[in-house]
Amino acid sequence: MHLKFIGLILALALPASASAALRIVVSVDWEGRNLDPQNLAVMEHFRHDYPKIPLQHFLNAAYYTKPDTDAPITTAAIRSVLRPHDEQGLHIHPWRSLVQAAGVKFRTEPAFRGPMDLSQCDPDCGHDVNMAAYNEKELQKLIRFSIRTLMKHRFERPRSFRAGAWQADNHVFRALVREGITLDSSATSAEYLKERWGHSLLYPVVGKLWPQITSTSQPYTINLGQGLSIKQLPNNGCLADYVTGPVILQTFQNNVELWKKDQKKDIYVSIGFHQETAQKFLPQLRQGIDAILQFSAKENVPVEFVVPPLKL
Repeated sequence: MHLKFIGLILALALPASASAALRIVVSVDWEGRNLDPQNLAVMEHFRHDYPKIPLQHFLNAAYYTKPDTDAPITTAAIRSVLRPHDEQGLHIHPWRSLVQAAGVKFRTEPAFRGPMDLSQCDPDCGHDVNMAAYNEKELQKLIRFSIRTLMKHRFERPRSFRAGAWQADNHVFRALVREGITLDSSATSAEYLKERWGHSLLYPVVGKLWPQITSTSQPYTINLGQGLSIKQLPNNGCLADYVTGPVILQTFQNNVELWKKDQKKDIYVSIGFHQETAQKFLPQLRQGIDAILQFSAKENVPVEFVVPPLKL
């Protein structure tokens, strides 16, 4: 879509007041695997073409724990696609280098790709290990180390979080809250993952963790006992690796129908992509966003692209 047309539609779609609207959160999962210049270039083009869309970045400290990492180059690469109006949250896949740097014993299971061969762990491994494999004290150390590492390299203190592969349960949440995280966005519908991961452990584990989540699930509070709680912003539109442009539009339209039932209430739609696969899948997100903008302008649906407030 032509940039001027995008700007026109954005101007039409964004509400003129603080009234209730469809609030779209576009997130980026930074997996901690690599920082391929081609993926970063695709992200830079997205930032140029959609300057009014802020991004919710879930940053992974594992980029700094890889063998032979050049910290200044790593920081510059990440910062190249950040903007002042973005949110800087935390993302954890328990890579071996990250876990060991945090002073925790690395665990190889459960892993959604199956048994792990440590002889193949070069230069790093552990991306597919479930965070919930670690106990609360270990998780607190891992979260605390990740936060300190990001802040050491002058990123903002994260207050929001998404677990790698959406795999988080209450003991993960308790560890997060004790380390100052107030908002989680790990909930998603396993049905988005069925086609690609239906024969792996990922699909049933996500389904078991989030059986109630659908494309229209809205923010809610998870009570954890002992006076602890955390806000949940469901990733109800999943990520572009698993959904096409038309599916993204359908998710939006499903939420429009929900909004029509009570137009005094904000409705959130969470969509996004992975940094590591931006070159391949960010075009699908673009297609979905363009379709949302066209639909909302045509149907006079108030839309705002936001990063979520920490107190929803």
